[in-house]
Amino acid sequence: MKHYYLEIVCPNCGQLLNDPEVNIKKRPALKFLVENKGRQGIIWISAIYGDHETIEPPELNILPGDLVKFYCPHCKKPLPKIDKCYCKGDLLRLKLKSGGDLQFCNRKGCYYSTIGFTNPDELDKFFKSIE
Repeated sequence: MKHYYLEIVCPNCGQLLNDPEVNIKKRPALKFLVENKGRQGIIWISAIYGDHETIEPPELNILPGDLVKFYCPHCKKPLPKIDKCYCKGDLLRLKLKSGGDLQFCNRKGCYYSTIGFTNPDELDKFFKSIE
């Protein structure tokens, strides 16, 4: 199976979320400020599409089923909610650096995600970025 490494930017401020300081599967992981049960902290999520590995500090105590609030670590704004997931979590939106959107569920353990493009140019740029 082919692995697709994604470069992601904040939809609010445009800053790159891939953190060159922290790798998962030898690639820079996505860095987020999160809130769970009133506690805030930083987590990293694999930037390889379909890989669900994370680095989470134990003090956040993120358990399966928890609904986690995600924020940009740069501008501190919440990621936009665009819809409800089939699991009743929130679908959040990120921007691909090459164009297009990544949507993912904020429920721990729900691995629903999708990549979408609004025009063929975004799709072309995406495929060129992963070659």
